[in-house]
Amino acid sequence: MRIYCFDRRILGGLVFLCLITLGGTSWAQYPTKPISVIIGLAAGGGTDVITRALSDPASKILGQPIVIVNKPGGGTALGLATLKNEKPDGYTIGTLGSGGIINTFIRKLPYDVVKDFTPIMSFSDSFGGVVVRADSPYKTFKQLIDYVKKNPGKIKYGTAGVGLVHHLAMEQLADQEKLKWVNVPFKSGGEVMMGMLGGHVDAAAAAPDFVPYTKSGKLRLLAVYVNKRLPAFPDSPTFKELGYNVAMRITTGALIGPKGLPRPIVDKLADAYKKSMDDPKFRTAMQSFENQPVYRGPEELAKDIQEWNDSYGRLVRQLGLKEE
Repeated sequence: MRIYCFDRRILGGLVFLCLITLGGTSWAQYPTKPISVIIGLAAGGGTDVITRALSDPASKILGQPIVIVNKPGGGTALGLATLKNEKPDGYTIGTLGSGGIINTFIRKLPYDVVKDFTPIMSFSDSFGGVVVRADSPYKTFKQLIDYVKKNPGKIKYGTAGVGLVHHLAMEQLADQEKLKWVNVPFKSGGEVMMGMLGGHVDAAAAAPDFVPYTKSGKLRLLAVYVNKRLPAFPDSPTFKELGYNVAMRITTGALIGPKGLPRPIVDKLADAYKKSMDDPKFRTAMQSFENQPVYRGPEELAKDIQEWNDSYGRLVRQLGLKEE
């Protein structure tokens, strides 16, 4: 009778190879069932419309349906908190916008955007601006600011939620110019537009949701709080051009997964969504909101998230917006 003795290191290596092989086989078969994408905003807004338009061709590439799940609440905080607790198996991913990062500095939340998620890719750079109704007495942004200075607390402006970058831009301006106005948070950019058109707020600080209404003549864009004027609205100045030191870098189009999402799955998702950026329906959706398609892979998106985390954190602390 022969007794075979195995070196523990050799045995451990064989086990490790088996695990890699089994894991690799599983990843190679991914996906084998529908994928959910959590959006922390209500349906109908720009983020929702554009993400749906991109996910449809991506589902064809991946060979499985991609289901959009809207979880509005807390300026996208509810959606991100839900995503954090999902299994890192590639079957539930979500969107991340600037507001999801800012919110972590305003209120206590059960996630850390840098540590608790896996960057996949980003597909869109966005912008924001201040709009009023077409019949508003404010023809220019200066007229609006002059009224606010003479009538503190009377102007109500709508945003898609406390802690979103649009809220932060307005509060940064208020801090610089010693303004007092009232933020009215809605659940999505689409709801902000309905509130604006219905006369429930005097102005709105909004994402590209305002573009179709501005082009149709229902709203007037007074100014934008990004670095450049918008090609579609060349007569609307930037905050900086008006003398205010406010300029936001805004994104609404980033995809992330739970922490620990395997790299082969990350690469497969990133590749499918990158290819989908050439789809005519996605391009049309982007054009309807005047958004710019920009691809950034996992590493570049990770750097962006860290940069936003650092810069927005400093700004929130400077403005004293943290809730007690």
